[in-house]
Amino acid sequence: MKDWQIEMADIVHDVACNLVHKHGVDNRGILVLADLDGGVRYSVYVGRQRFVEYIFVTEDEFKNVDLLDDLRFVPPAGKVPLGIEIFIKDGGASSKIVYPQDVPEDQLPYDDRESFVISYFGDFPIRYPPMPSDAQKLPRSGWRTKMR
Repeated sequence: MKDWQIEMADIVHDVACNLVHKHGVDNRGILVLADLDGGVRYSVYVGRQRFVEYIFVTEDEFKNVDLLDDLRFVPPAGKVPLGIEIFIKDGGASSKIVYPQDVPEDQLPYDDRESFVISYFGDFPIRYPPMPSDAQKLPRSGWRTKMR
């Protein structure tokens, strides 16, 4: 392996360890889907007994966002990834790196995140957390009315 490949493997390992530390091992797996095009858009799903839980990324997980962002700068120019999937289960982790040639030009790698979640966990319902309490204080007409 080349030095940049070893460094990328170390980053994936660090992200996986951080997620296991936070979410534990009492689950059916932890899935990370991250778009790396121009920044990091990062989603975490945890397989529970009868559903899949979407985890709202909080400030304490920004360490993983920073690590994933580093994936864009480690490899040589021709090998810069567009996205990455990391799946952690039963003490092991697997990853799949997506490159620009793997995705149609007008799409991001994980535009249809639900299909990826189903491919890892099966057809279980996905539970999303409630809206933050601050969001309930927004005017019903939306933020644009204040911009006028």
